Amino acid sequence: METDILDGTGLKLQLSPDQKSLQAQYTPVTQRRAVDAGQLREAIAALGYGELFISQDALEQLLQRCAVSPVGFTLQIGERRDASFVLQLSDDMMTATMTIQPAHGGRRITFEEVEQALAREGVVCGILYDEIKAAVEAGEAGKVVIAQGTPPIPGEDSQFISLIPEMATQMPQLSDNDTADYRNLGDIVSVSLGDPLLRRTHPTVGVPGVNLIGVELPTTDGTDLPFADNLTGIACDLKDCDLLVAAISGYPTIVPRGVNVDPVFKLKRVDLSTGNLHFKGSLEISGDVSEGMEVTATEDITVGGVVEAARVKAGGNIVIQGGVIGHGHATQPGKMVSRQEMAQLEAGGTVTVQFAENAAISACGDIVIRELAMQSELTSGGSILVGEKGGRKGHIIGGVCRAVSLVHAVVIGSHAGVPTVIEVGVDPALNRKLEMVQENLAEKQRQLDELTKTLAYVKENPGSMEAGLLNLKQRIYTKCQGELAELTGEKKRLQKRLEINAQARVEVERDAFLGAQIRIGSSTFLVEEDLTNPTFTLGEQGVAY
Repeated sequence: METDILDGTGLKLQLSPDQKSLQAQYTPVTQRRAVDAGQLREAIAALGYGELFISQDALEQLLQRCAVSPVGFTLQIGERRDASFVLQLSDDMMTATMTIQPAHGGRRITFEEVEQALAREGVVCGILYDEIKAAVEAGEAGKVVIAQGTPPIPGEDSQFISLIPEMATQMPQLSDNDTADYRNLGDIVSVSLGDPLLRRTHPTVGVPGVNLIGVELPTTDGTDLPFADNLTGIACDLKDCDLLVAAISGYPTIVPRGVNVDPVFKLKRVDLSTGNLHFKGSLEISGDVSEGMEVTATEDITVGGVVEAARVKAGGNIVIQGGVIGHGHATQPGKMVSRQEMAQLEAGGTVTVQFAENAAISACGDIVIRELAMQSELTSGGSILVGEKGGRKGHIIGGVCRAVSLVHAVVIGSHAGVPTVIEVGVDPALNRKLEMVQENLAEKQRQLDELTKTLAYVKENPGSMEAGLLNLKQRIYTKCQGELAELTGEKKRLQKRLEINAQARVEVERDAFLGAQIRIGSSTFLVEEDLTNPTFTLGEQGVAY
């Protein structure tokens, strides 16, 4: 091959007779054209010697001698080099790596050579054939892992896996219009009776390993760990001894090898920092419940401070050490008030408070108010007791009180003649249910009347309605008759249950003031002059005292 890059330089490049080295032959010429190392490398490539190893030091030496030598000379500047590789095994005989120095115009490393080298070292396990093939094809490699032993896998001890949903990070909930509700920050994690809490897994058997030369590496099996002792509020599932379930409702806490369920969740207060609370179990709040907040629990709720224009609902009892204060008030029976105006308490058991002002309190059991009930709506499935017998405090001023058997107070009404309504003798819950049944009955009767008119018209005008639609109307008519009969029966049953409690009474220790209204069953008595220490009962002529 020829190239004009070296013309006029006195240089000629050629292989040695054994074809293993590249030689530069210099012959002095007049007006020699200078050449640099880059041009020399370009000429080497152009002449087809680019794969050979070229010594940079030899090139620099060649250029220096050409510049000063008055006589010709020959200098070796390159050579053919075969590829080489080094195999290394780790001290623990778990990893083999390979480094390949690439070939320069010489012989490349073959796959078989690498296999033979591994065999000489005794490597029989974990050979990575794909990695070897890729390195050989690339012609070079730097500490590529080509064999890997299998480490032993120790058996796992019994694991204890929580099945309790994690409490989400408390943050304001976004409403439909993308406004932030800082009262709803997310519920407390609580559990109910029977909820799965914690699963125990069985230990696993260890898997032995093996190193590169086939030596087995021993391992250990996992340990069978039992549930911790002295766990509270939990039980083993009847069908699965490796599953813990809640034995009570409450607040779950994960402990080493177990879980406890505390029936009472304690906190200092309820405000925007805590958000609304909804809990399965009992709540114990040492401070106040701030305005606009909502607190619900499936069992008891105890509040050490004041409830202000908030909603508190318990499946069990409610005890408020302080008072209950709202902003609006109810002066008529059944008057609906907004949540923002009145404080609202609702209990499946009893309610006990220090005082109630502008509050709506409903209890399936008794309502006990130690000092004062002012402009409040009290509804009890048992008795309403305001003040202690023989005490000075115990006023009911304004609002409505409804109880099944007894309303007891020190004073009812006030000197100012504030309208105060007291109702006893009838279960308020049954009253409300009867009202709903009567409303449904009236609506169902209206539907039946319309269907009756429609079917009568079709009977007088045959063909005025498509047959399929007529059949549908007749089926609806039959169904409506059945529903009407069921509602009528329910109404009669409720009316029978609402028979007046003959023992119902209203006890006033000191004064019943002008303006107070006493209702026992369907009889009403309006206090038209102040009365002292009256007890109102139902006589033959109505309410008597």
